[in-house]
Amino acid sequence: MAALQLYRTIRKSHRKFLPPKLRKLGDVYVRSEFKQHKSVTEEKQLTQFMAAWQEYLAQIQSTGRKEQIIQSGTLDDPFPSNLLHDDKNPLAEQEERAKRISFGKDLPSSLDLSAEQLEQLEKLKKEATDK
Repeated sequence: MAALQLYRTIRKSHRKFLPPKLRKLGDVYVRSEFKQHKSVTEEKQLTQFMAAWQEYLAQIQSTGRKEQIIQSGTLDDPFPSNLLHDDKNPLAEQEERAKRISFGKDLPSSLDLSAEQLEQLEKLKKEATDK
């Protein structure tokens, strides 16, 4: 998959599957990463970059599709909302659903990150948790 096609597919998946706040954060991050790697010519680095973003895309699509299936009622919701909340509180139901569906994955503790990468992760964490 070419870089531009991958970038566009990621952005489309953000629009389709991510909530607005996460979508904005994700779009900014993806744009920044692809822009930074635009001039990279080393084949090994390009291969790793593309593989990591393809894995990210698969994760977003898989998680988003599971949520769509649950919402459509074609897959049994493991936590039926009628047991958790009464029908008078749709916001609480959405919050409970959001807690069950998560995006991303935990990084292994053995992962060796550069100082710049750690700084970027901390910045993203701060942006994602600040309201």
